[in-house]
Amino acid sequence: MNERFADRPLATGKYRNLLLAASGLTFLLIVLGGTVCMTDSTLGCPDWPGCFGQIIPPLQVNAIIEYTHRFVAALAGASIIASTFVTLRQRQYRPTDWISRALLITIVFLLAVVVFGAFAVLTGLPRGVAALDVGSALAVLTLVLAVTVAAFAPQRSLTGQGAPGLSFHSPFTRLGLATLAATFFVLVGSVLVAPVGSIVRCLGWPMLGSDPFIPTPIGWATLARAALAWVAGLLALATIVQAWRTQRSRPGIVPAALMMGIFLLIEVVLGWLIAAGGNSYFLLISYVIAAAGEFSALVVMVQLSAVASRGKMISGESTAASDRVGRTPVIENWQPATHHCILTKGCSTGTCVGTPAPA
Repeated sequence: MNERFADRPLATGKYRNLLLAASGLTFLLIVLGGTVCMTDSTLGCPDWPGCFGQIIPPLQVNAIIEYTHRFVAALAGASIIASTFVTLRQRQYRPTDWISRALLITIVFLLAVVVFGAFAVLTGLPRGVAALDVGSALAVLTLVLAVTVAAFAPQRSLTGQGAPGLSFHSPFTRLGLATLAATFFVLVGSVLVAPVGSIVRCLGWPMLGSDPFIPTPIGWATLARAALAWVAGLLALATIVQAWRTQRSRPGIVPAALMMGIFLLIEVVLGWLIAAGGNSYFLLISYVIAAAGEFSALVVMVQLSAVASRGKMISGESTAASDRVGRTPVIENWQPATHHCILTKGCSTGTCVGTPAPA
């Protein structure tokens, strides 16, 4: 690759803006979906795709919330389809064809969200199908954010020979993936086990709820999900600590980790306020925004780490070593000794008979 262009972002400005719009609209779609659930606005428009048989919804809060959710879903879908079309048309993105594959998979999940949303209004959804709906929406957000982060990465980090466009071998990246997976299953599990009317059934953390334990299959499942939520919270804390300790030289990772922690803290505080009886629309919507923000910041952090690890792989640096504090002095002390042995021609296979250079 021409070094002149190696450090430039992979995508052009207009394409990056399109992906940013898709990411923003998808985030808003998740927030509005949680708001519809929190405010019981699913039947604000009892028919689909219209609202009471009309294009314009009536001036009722629940109807406006539900119809706005549908409108944003249409905008998000259009932006994702447009991004996919541009990606497939542009030759410069072919070295990173995982981006086009990710966007194509995103469209599949997006169609699932649309179908599930329609059935949620027309017939209602069983718990299992509703969980698939939430999981599909979170998958759309994850994939769109991942592609957007990649679009801003230097070309040298995403192209090259002999390796895929991302690397998940770094210990920190794997820790982030574990945190992301735990958080994903906590959020999806809310639909499966949370009682009707519970504040944690819509992008919520069960450790914040006040639902009593009942020794039934659902009760035990709720308890297991609460335990998973605590595990996810501890993993998030460990991720923030490790980001500060090992990732400060990598752009964007520490800010993303801190934003994840801030959103999680806000969600905890809001959860306590709601559990104490504060059921205003402002608290409910803010709670959903905090949950979506925490998940989004986590996705961005993991993707930034994967891109950075890929860049280290191309440059020949060990991703495991790059996560350890104090790695550089060891390398610097080793290189002069090797260089000295080569200069004195005293190195044979497995043996160096020359005098090593002083550290």
